[in-house]
Amino acid sequence: MLIKRNPNAYLPSMFDAFFNDSAEISENSVLFTRPEFNVFETDKDFVVEAAVPGLEKKDFIIEVNDNVLQISSEKEVESEKKEQKYYYRGFCYGSFKKSYSLPDNVNKEKIEANYDKGVLKVIIPKDKEAKLSRQIKIS
Repeated sequence: MLIKRNPNAYLPSMFDAFFNDSAEISENSVLFTRPEFNVFETDKDFVVEAAVPGLEKKDFIIEVNDNVLQISSEKEVESEKKEQKYYYRGFCYGSFKKSYSLPDNVNKEKIEANYDKGVLKVIIPKDKEAKLSRQIKIS
């Protein structure tokens, strides 16, 4: 028997273990967990990667407000199973939201994102003209 993790509960319910049957999990099932993020810098870009298998491109919202990059997703999965002795209908909801403060030396207009094989990648190009530091002359 496969037991699904319930991240919103303090203790697992015995009903969760009883009703979570491995037969319910199919190719279209999505088990929601909080994705892991990698953030790194190259010579030309800042890159944010997230491991989010089971989602589609349309499930993501990527926004830049003020100087904050926000990556979020919300998905609802509905499953229905009919057999001789019982009828099962279940809903599964999952969402996440992650925010990053952007440095001043990025070009917000040229931010790109792609999603391939369960990995979301957001590329934030550096702006060559923007400088992180400058010397201030005293008058």
